[in-house]
Amino acid sequence: MDCKKAKKRISEEEDNNRIPCIDPENRYIKSYPYLLKATKLLHKELGVDSIIAISHIAYGWMPTILTYHFSKHDENILDKAQRVKSFEEARTMIGKIYPSPVNHSWIGLSKVLHFTNPEFFPIWDTKVAGLFGAGNQMKKRQNYIDYISFVESQLERKIVLDVQEKFEKQADYKVSKARACEFILFSLGSKSAA
Repeated sequence: MDCKKAKKRISEEEDNNRIPCIDPENRYIKSYPYLLKATKLLHKELGVDSIIAISHIAYGWMPTILTYHFSKHDENILDKAQRVKSFEEARTMIGKIYPSPVNHSWIGLSKVLHFTNPEFFPIWDTKVAGLFGAGNQMKKRQNYIDYISFVESQLERKIVLDVQEKFEKQADYKVSKARACEFILFSLGSKSAA
């Protein structure tokens, strides 16, 4: 996974003051706070049983049919994710999960965990993986762990803070720094894929 490549792309955007477009009418942008709220409500109401419903919510953002393989070990994964208070804890938690219980996919699990705790679990997907030259290796757990570290290292960049502010002003809701950084990477990956 080439973190230098992704860092260079973020730096280019930042140096040229190109902040990704945040269209509050875009369904992707508009649905995000509702997905966070639904996740929180489901988990509060259903506890450990909420992981199946939350996985379906996360997969609503994906063009893949959901299958899940939850064991007794995985049942309290959302409780654990909610208690994560640092990126180090997030990486440690991911390091103990194998295989991913959501479609055996780190992409799917990243979305489930992100909706559960957007402060420390950035979304990993094919567009983002492409920026790291990891498109053919995005199914590796270590790449998601490395991605979490990369996002953590970028949180104080001006462009990340600008995107956070832009979400609040234009979309009328707040996003975590991790979400702002991931959104930049997703936007850059979308441009690269086009």
